[in-house]
Amino acid sequence: MPTPNMKVYLAISGVLIVLFLVVTFIPFGKKSTDDQPQNNFPTPTTIEANPTSGVNNQVPTVAPADFTGVSEQEMPQEAANISLQKQDLRSKVPLDTGLFQIDFDYGEDKFIVTLAEPKAENRQQFGQWLKENYPSLDNNQFNFK
Repeated sequence: MPTPNMKVYLAISGVLIVLFLVVTFIPFGKKSTDDQPQNNFPTPTTIEANPTSGVNNQVPTVAPADFTGVSEQEMPQEAANISLQKQDLRSKVPLDTGLFQIDFDYGEDKFIVTLAEPKAENRQQFGQWLKENYPSLDNNQFNFK
């Protein structure tokens, strides 16, 4: 078996190293012919780059608007009561009394009531409970199962 010639391997390695250095350090591409350097990012400086001559550097002021488009109306007390009672009941769900269970469906914005057996009697119990605890809420706020 012939012995490998070390000079051939050293010559090929040297050529590859020189080729690698040429590709790494010599840029291949268009060189700009402009005298100014191309900076695509801002650099901090203490010198004003474009001084304005003869222009007052005043901060513009905006006059306050007379009308913003919102009319000052108080919410009716009935609507406020409905909102507060709905929020209170929503904070207590899931609610289980043994006769019925209440949960809230955010997609429909309604309460879901699951009645236990016998349903007719428990629906009356639910109606009575609703009148005692949440008198402003009516039955159209509830879906029954």
